[in-house]
Amino acid sequence: MAIILQSHGGPDRKTQPRARSDVRIEALLPADGDIGVDEAADFGFLLPPSDDPSDYLAPGAVDDLDRLGDLMVPARGVDTPDGEMPPVMTYWGQFLDHELTARTDRETDLSRIENPAPTRTGAEIERLLKNARTPRFDLDSVYGGVPIGVFASDDLQRHAATVSSGMRHPANPAKMRVGSAVQQGNMPDGLDRHRDLPRFHQVAQRVRDAMLAIARARMDDAGFAKFEAGLPKRALIGDMRNDENIIVAQFHLSVLRFHNKVVDFLAENDTGWIPDFDAAKTLTTLHYQWLAVEGFLKTMCDPDVVDTILANRARHFFEFRAAYAARNGTRTLGNAIPIEFSAAAYRFGHSMVRRAYDYNNTFGRPNGEAPFDQIFAFTGGGGLGAGFGLNNNAIPQNWIIDWSRFVTADTSFTDGGNQRVTRAVDTSLAPPLGDMVNEGGGHPAGSDLHKMFRHLARRNLRRGLSLRLPTGQALHAHLKAVGAVATDPIADVSAMISGNDPLVDFLHNDGANLNAATPLWFYCLAEAEGTPGDRMGPLGSWIVASTFIGVLLDDPESALSRDFSPSQSPLRMPDGSPVDSIEKWMKFAIVME
Repeated sequence: MAIILQSHGGPDRKTQPRARSDVRIEALLPADGDIGVDEAADFGFLLPPSDDPSDYLAPGAVDDLDRLGDLMVPARGVDTPDGEMPPVMTYWGQFLDHELTARTDRETDLSRIENPAPTRTGAEIERLLKNARTPRFDLDSVYGGVPIGVFASDDLQRHAATVSSGMRHPANPAKMRVGSAVQQGNMPDGLDRHRDLPRFHQVAQRVRDAMLAIARARMDDAGFAKFEAGLPKRALIGDMRNDENIIVAQFHLSVLRFHNKVVDFLAENDTGWIPDFDAAKTLTTLHYQWLAVEGFLKTMCDPDVVDTILANRARHFFEFRAAYAARNGTRTLGNAIPIEFSAAAYRFGHSMVRRAYDYNNTFGRPNGEAPFDQIFAFTGGGGLGAGFGLNNNAIPQNWIIDWSRFVTADTSFTDGGNQRVTRAVDTSLAPPLGDMVNEGGGHPAGSDLHKMFRHLARRNLRRGLSLRLPTGQALHAHLKAVGAVATDPIADVSAMISGNDPLVDFLHNDGANLNAATPLWFYCLAEAEGTPGDRMGPLGSWIVASTFIGVLLDDPESALSRDFSPSQSPLRMPDGSPVDSIEKWMKFAIVME
């Protein structure tokens, strides 16, 4: 069987899309534990692959990149500067990223960090690197991918469909399945305990057997034994990355709960809408997409840049896709996402992570804090607290998040505890990101490679080198030349950095001239640091906003294509107001008082 798809192009499409019957696209195998699959989408370069070495970092710059990464992360115990945005922005951004891209952060022949000198040309990377997510904000991470495709046998497709069926509520198929927290410790509020992701311990044996059959077909004996032993704790969701830390997991849960509340709302109110699965999915997706632009994008990016891209209907994004198709032939569906977005600009969120959070009334005021390392421990991947002597198949109720501490920025506290804001978007990362406890790349503990895989800044910089990302200056100059941005490239990024003299001194004196030929990820962070206000700068804003808006405009059913606003929706808050903010989203979903 095959997934049959059709791209809708954009306002500058020069030819009509091929007939549906002519399009046959393979799907990528889902990552271990992901539910269903997605089309094998494309990655392409905003700066077309060039033969000019000045557009790229020198292949021998690895040592300088490692030193740069080290200087971006202070020692543990050192607090990095607070920003101005509410903490939800970090993990909302992570959830949105998982909707669009996957696989640029994995070890492959194309994107190695152990030996990061590029082994492929830019043209080869474009042809061979595949995105494992549909490049649309379609909530496939919540509802699951399509369980059919030429990727698998008929048996495997049947098993995938069985597993997908387990994502629905067993008694009310209009709703999505959720999990319930274990009665352990204090609740953060007066709401219910049904605030964990759905997990395999909840489902019928036939669903577990189907998941094991999929795993058995793809794993060796040791890997399968480990998978089978951990299955009861494993989340039953479309993208397992949404269970890697508890804050993004709780955000994912809010979408499930929002969907379920839509079903109840439509059943209890005379709206004209039928309270079924399709209606709930449609309304949930439209509100989610509207908030992605109006709530997330216009906070995270320069609003003037966002408004310009909205006004010109993401013209330059569609020109990028057309140029990609011209270089790579007609085999694509026009679904390319910029590599520079996935592997550099959108990784701004790494700089927003806090060392610790004012998480709820147990792991926050008045009783303490939630250290960054622990938010990875109370997930399926972290054994749901197994490292703390727990043997649960669900999160403890004292790890249910208190969203009231996350959706509104608050820097008024004078008790020495954590402020309720993100870290600033800048060139420094929180200390735990220099030694991530759940990482290591499988290398012996304490070895140089083990330390390198646990260091996020070094990993990001090496990954950019191996993927042949252009320098920030080269991409900025290209985008100005084609009229996408109006600002000039930053000649010396050290001028944008304050409060880190060793980093500035290094940029002035390193042999690779990184201050003037700057890794794109670092360039975007330095640009943000030197831009007034706590948001991305002109180049970073353009890359992120044009990708978001272009993806939405390419989908004729999206909130942006439909010109949807919450005022048009039948959904209402108890006071009659529309659901038009992330705070109202959480309250409507009954995950926040």
